[in-house]
Amino acid sequence: MAWRQASVGMLWCGLLTADAWAQVPAPVPTSSKVTGTSPPPAAPAASAPNSVEKARHGVVVLERQGKALALGVVLDGDGRILTALSPLTTGNFLNARYVDGAVVPLKLAHSDRGWDLALLTPLNPAGAAPHKSGLRAAKTASFVGLQTFALAPPNNVSAAPATLKVASGLLGADAVVLADAYELGTKVGHVGAPVVNDVGEVVAIVARACPAKSAANCTPAPYGAPVGALKQFLQKVPAQAAWLGVESATHDAGPVRGVRVTSVMPGSPAASAGLRPGTNAAQADLIVAVDGTPVATPDELNEAVRARTTGDSVELLLFGMGRYRHVSLKPSPAPQLIVPPYSAPKPIKPRTPNPYR
Repeated sequence: MAWRQASVGMLWCGLLTADAWAQVPAPVPTSSKVTGTSPPPAAPAASAPNSVEKARHGVVVLERQGKALALGVVLDGDGRILTALSPLTTGNFLNARYVDGAVVPLKLAHSDRGWDLALLTPLNPAGAAPHKSGLRAAKTASFVGLQTFALAPPNNVSAAPATLKVASGLLGADAVVLADAYELGTKVGHVGAPVVNDVGEVVAIVARACPAKSAANCTPAPYGAPVGALKQFLQKVPAQAAWLGVESATHDAGPVRGVRVTSVMPGSPAASAGLRPGTNAAQADLIVAVDGTPVATPDELNEAVRARTTGDSVELLLFGMGRYRHVSLKPSPAPQLIVPPYSAPKPIKPRTPNPYR
């Protein structure tokens, strides 16, 4: 069963479909232990196509400026990366290091503070083949022969035995109760790694949470976010944020009220549509309405644009140079702050003194 995206009336970006997750079983009741008590699963065929070793090749190292932050899981056939949110701190300047040594910049596409989950989109260079071979979700709730993954120098991903049991109660960020979450029976060095069964299918993702009834300032510890929670998280992935590429200011003087364009980003949809920036209303375009809805502040403009999705056609009513005009444009995804992959500086060779000076 591949990791694919569910379509629930939004503009999805080719992820999961509802039927792919329909077979994911309900979480095991919290009253029963799942370590050592569940019946052993059927032995996989000798040529199992999704082995633990193959799963290791779908685990990536997430870095910032060459420093490993967490591990992540490539969604099979999709290419995006599922991981824990807390070690990323911000979504900027992230890279994924794949098992073949390739390093690709990332952008944060979606997150959930409560379950401590994040979805990252690789920004593959033009012409580069995307890495889409990854891990699939477990179809059965067996917890025998589990493996998780750790990071060993220098950025080598290795498998290690793992155990799970249903937690008596865990709290995520913002005091979110994590129903049917799993406790980890082994210490985990890097969060974001998958816990897989003996055929390499994902049973859980290692994230961080606090014990039930803990103080507000508790130190979150690793736990297992179950497949059911991962499914719900992926189903809530929003469409890409729409972006015009303008900075603006409120203009409430004179006969026309609206939002004055103060700057236009080169190469943006606004630049392609010919919007004119300026320091006053005599030079700049005023955005009076978006798809017929008046806008009077930059916040109202941003809300009107965010309500659209990339690829939609948006009509702006503009006032500039003493006349009104309509402009139709298509917002694009907002740019992300990325940097080239980090490379350590080369050591400086010591200078040899000149004996003739």
